[in-house]
Amino acid sequence: MLELLFLLLPVAALYGWYMGQRSAKKDQETVNNKFSRDYVTGLNFLLSNQQEKAVDLFLSMLQKQESENQISTESQFEAELTLGNLFRSRGEVDRALRIHQALETNPNYSFEQKLLAKQQLAKDFMAAGFYDRAENYYITLLDEPEFAVNALSQLTEIYQKTKEWKKAINVAEKRLKIDPDMDKVPLSHYYCEFAQSIKSEDEKLFLFSLDKALNYAPNCARASILLGDFFLNKRDIIKALMYFESVLGQEPNYISEVLEKIKQCYIDLSDPASFELFLIKANQIKHNSSVDLALAEFIEQKDGVEAAQSKLYQQVRQYPNLITFHRFIYYQVNEAEEGRGKESLVLLHKMVGDRIKNGFQYRCLNCGYQSYRLAWQCPSCRTWESIKPIQSITEVI
Repeated sequence: MLELLFLLLPVAALYGWYMGQRSAKKDQETVNNKFSRDYVTGLNFLLSNQQEKAVDLFLSMLQKQESENQISTESQFEAELTLGNLFRSRGEVDRALRIHQALETNPNYSFEQKLLAKQQLAKDFMAAGFYDRAENYYITLLDEPEFAVNALSQLTEIYQKTKEWKKAINVAEKRLKIDPDMDKVPLSHYYCEFAQSIKSEDEKLFLFSLDKALNYAPNCARASILLGDFFLNKRDIIKALMYFESVLGQEPNYISEVLEKIKQCYIDLSDPASFELFLIKANQIKHNSSVDLALAEFIEQKDGVEAAQSKLYQQVRQYPNLITFHRFIYYQVNEAEEGRGKESLVLLHKMVGDRIKNGFQYRCLNCGYQSYRLAWQCPSCRTWESIKPIQSITEVI
């Protein structure tokens, strides 16, 4: 509905201009009255959500007045530009393209007006999926101060869609120079994407890219995970462990992604006591079901089932979560005596297990999109780093 309100602005201007001519000639009054009736009819269409009828009527009005030279050049440009935008917003990109291309080539319009037309043409081509055409238009706008930031922002969107990460990095860094307050998290992920694309080809460039990612966004857990994996493959356990453990301070929601790797590092170092200390620290920072289960397993091996069950019971009471509840039922099943009570616990354990198994593993905290796999950019809202493991989210049972 917002774009429809923008549509009313140039139309209202036309209406005001016509009503100001009422003192001119007798036949002009007839034109004004006709315009007024059409304007009110179009407004009623908008208010009753009959958008297509409203657009068709306003376009007919505009074309008629244009042909009769009864409209100023400025008002004509604004009205056509707005109509083109409206066509694009409702999916009629071909009509939007025709209108905006006509504006760009019209010799009666100023250089600044044609720049606006170029900007809208780029948006039209983006909507149509012609990214190369949109890219060309945005590149022509980079030298224009009023359009540069928007053009750079849109170019990064194009390069994300086409997965041209080096180009995305270049334009994002150019934008950063003129817009130092921009969000740097996407730029850090461009470097991560680029690093993953060249890892086997150039290890130095791989490490440099991840260092840049952490430089732009020190809390980029993704870069730390990639570095941890790199050094783990090199059997540099100390460095791998350092990067994996840094995830806890960067974004504790992602600690479940590296917990097994941290455990393996401590096993390789023959230092289980330090792993227990890490789990206790992680549990204090962020209650995560994967941490709860790992801690319960460690306590079970060290102090027995009863101690592990007691610890898990505390977590279930304070931070209800299906995953920890499922393990708690498992302990109850093992302690229960044979009979209907135990059969009921076994059934409950199976039902909760099926619910966990069939449920999504990740959720976007921005739009609610759910997935079975971790994606660093939400496919739905296109936000970076908004998808979190569900087991890191406390859920009431």
